[in-house]
Amino acid sequence: MYEVLTISVSQRANHLATQFYNCQEEALPNSNPKDSVNPSIYLNPIIDRISKTVSYEPRALLWEAKNGFGSLGQYQYIPESQDYHFNQNTQNPTDANIISTQPKVERSEYQQALDLNPYELPPLTVENTKYWSDYAKLIFGPKSFNSLQNWYHKVDSPNKPDYQNLDQCDFSTFEQGVQEFEVCKDDFFDTNLRYMLEQADTLQGINLITDLDSGWGGFSSQLLQELRDELPKSTFFTFGFNEPDMFSGLRQSNNITRNKIKSTLQIRQESDLFFPLFADVQNLSNWQIGGQNCRLLDTITSVISQRNEEQRRPMDHLVQCLSGDDQLRNVITSMYDTSTNYDYSYHPRVKQWEKTSHKLEDYHEFAHCLINRNGSDEILTDEKTEEEAKKPNKFNDIRDLFTTKFRPSDTISEEYTETELKSVKMTTSEKSRDVFKNWNMYISRAFKLDEDREELKDETSNLATAYETGYYDDEDSGDDDV
Repeated sequence: MYEVLTISVSQRANHLATQFYNCQEEALPNSNPKDSVNPSIYLNPIIDRISKTVSYEPRALLWEAKNGFGSLGQYQYIPESQDYHFNQNTQNPTDANIISTQPKVERSEYQQALDLNPYELPPLTVENTKYWSDYAKLIFGPKSFNSLQNWYHKVDSPNKPDYQNLDQCDFSTFEQGVQEFEVCKDDFFDTNLRYMLEQADTLQGINLITDLDSGWGGFSSQLLQELRDELPKSTFFTFGFNEPDMFSGLRQSNNITRNKIKSTLQIRQESDLFFPLFADVQNLSNWQIGGQNCRLLDTITSVISQRNEEQRRPMDHLVQCLSGDDQLRNVITSMYDTSTNYDYSYHPRVKQWEKTSHKLEDYHEFAHCLINRNGSDEILTDEKTEEEAKKPNKFNDIRDLFTTKFRPSDTISEEYTETELKSVKMTTSEKSRDVFKNWNMYISRAFKLDEDREELKDETSNLATAYETGYYDDEDSGDDDV
């Protein structure tokens, strides 16, 4: 079957995972062998032999801060938010003393409408999508839920949980995430992960979605390292959200840049492909960011799960297309939506590192992959010559891929569905050198007391070299003296 498991870590990551699984739910009625996906790749079919029906649960493991699941509970829609303290002579809850342990989150109007009349659903807005559970269509299994031990969700700051709900310390550093993972890892690997693996016949790989600029980055780096040890033969795609920072034109705290660097470098080492997503937190909510980036995530995953055997490709095929034999170049530079002219990647937004005058203005492209979503045999690109277009077999070029049409869920904002998704082009190019050169400079200046400073400098220097071609005369010097 070659199933794929999705692990999403953080509130923002769970918004993207929810939008993705809502699109999987949207595709269930379609069984066209040439233009549909196999639902069993990303969903676990549960067959009721008595009623002769089948239901689907996402193959997903969701990590959240406490209270971050909203109105969704592990075994029911509404979580239990009260402790019952029984009297000695009775076990009747009505006779017990009730102590509230957390504020109860009411089910959203959208979720209530799903139960009563799924054909008349209220519109979704930024105001009624504070939690991803407010609009999740599929019911997650009880083993999908995992929560931090010491950190609590904050509605007004959903991407940085609060320590022990004391409103004194945010989940804002890489080291906090590393420490929290040590507290949580045993139960996760021994129970929930083991259960999910048992539900798959042949696990192909894992999609990890996370934040990089907070404690979630440190948490995810340790999680991925343990997963690699547990599943050494699986393929790992990591989708990491980057908020705007000093290198992309926004003044931010040093913690964001520091976390981004450490998280990216460690997670990249354990990933077969690393997709540095951009989170436009200045203009968009988590719900909008999830819907926007679902266009990319659904495109990549549909290549792997489509029914059309001639067009279907495994995760390893994408690895070969985009990184080839050089595993240092596993960070995707650009993820360009040809329909909207939008690049989902953080890297193109990083300021340019000065190049010598004799260098070409355009960045060199090492590898690319074009995924066409027209659901037909037509190649949607202007980059091919007439001679190349006349090739009898379009699959001679392993980097031109074809997949099903994008069928967005109605939970995605209209601004991201009004334009039909035709194709996405992903590249690894020389532009990534700018990122690693800027980071190398920053580490030299700002990591003076870090024990791993020299190691980080060496790694960013090696990565910058891997993403360059030709001759450069812009090597920085004397950074340590600044």
